[in-house]
Amino acid sequence: MHRTLSRTTTLLCCLCLLLTACGKDDKAEDSGPPPPPAPARGAPDDVPVYSEDADAKETGYEVTETEIIMTMETINGPISPITYYRKIGEQGWKIVQDTGDNEGTIIATKKKRTLEITFEALPGGAGTIIVLKTTKE
Repeated sequence: MHRTLSRTTTLLCCLCLLLTACGKDDKAEDSGPPPPPAPARGAPDDVPVYSEDADAKETGYEVTETEIIMTMETINGPISPITYYRKIGEQGWKIVQDTGDNEGTIIATKKKRTLEITFEALPGGAGTIIVLKTTKE
């Protein structure tokens, strides 16, 4: 009986410690609201992300007070991603600037958002760097 009582007491103490550990942290409440979650895919859902090349990958992501900046790299030359982004009118974007076929920038608008897409060919035809800058809504 003494062992059963001792074992029960030990289990109750462990349960109390676990419940205490699960309590709220008062310091966390003082830090303000949590930051908004990062958009899926690294960019807001209405921003087209170049996907014509299976090897295209995101190489950088930054959120500032006013912009979301995403950098991608592809093994394709600039013509393929530029052609892809010239079709964004089909997704409700209006192209307001288009600066060329090899390197340059396309600027488009949609509702209150501006999207700037810059293309930079890598040396020796090794691919293209694509930088997407979009304003936050």
